Amino acid sequence: FFTDSQKTKSAKEKAINNIIDIKVREIIQKRLNKYKDDFKKAFSNLEQNPIWLNEDEGIKIKRVTITGVNNVEALHYKKNHNGKLILDENNIKQAVDFVSTGNNHHVAIYKDKDGNLYDEVVSFYEAVHRVNEGLSIIDKNKEGLEFLFTMKQNEYFVFPSDDFNPEEIDLLNPDNADIISPNLYRVATLSKVTYGNNTLRDYVFRHHLETTTNKNLKLKNITFKSIKALKDFDGVVKVRINHLGQIVKVGE
Repeated sequence: FFTDSQKTKSAKEKAINNIIDIKVREIIQKRLNKYKDDFKKAFSNLEQNPIWLNEDEGIKIKRVTITGVNNVEALHYKKNHNGKLILDENNIKQAVDFVSTGNNHHVAIYKDKDGNLYDEVVSFYEAVHRVNEGLSIIDKNKEGLEFLFTMKQNEYFVFPSDDFNPEEIDLLNPDNADIISPNLYRVATLSKVTYGNNTLRDYVFRHHLETTTNKNLKLKNITFKSIKALKDFDGVVKVRINHLGQIVKVGE
């Protein structure tokens, strides 16, 4: 899990905090807590003492992906004012304008003719690459799929509930603010990881008035929502909020 270059406890702890997948990060942290911060005991002999992502399905965690300065790609190469490549002393192109490949730009949600939902995670690097190629950042024309909306951190969504349907109310009318407020959430984190044929999602939304990041399960669907199944996006409406907290636009 952790290389010899990560010699200090603080460096290893930072590596755990930089694990991209939230669920994997939590499992790794619990493993470390179990062994009282002894990294060597916690993460050695994984064949005989595996770390389980899903023990019932036999899915083990054998490696993790973290964000960091090594997780970058170059967008361009150094050129002079005439557009000619500037080579280094070894006659090699010099990369410039780096971007992290570990950061997500957005998640796009689509629906097929049968009403099934699909999600596509687009990295920041891929988004920039699409712009450089003259393409739209958001692919709204996937064959056989209807584009619904994108999700990015801190964007807002109104969720339906047993006694509330956002599609049956004027979301732009300030008089409806009191009944909209309990159902208005913003995107906190977006995580999707695929292991073979298994896909794990954890799209976390915070209530728009919530200021903490705690995930007290007793407050699930009150102070936060954790979406793990795409069907839970049925009836969700994307909105835009102004600096006063008022809904000023409905839809993508």
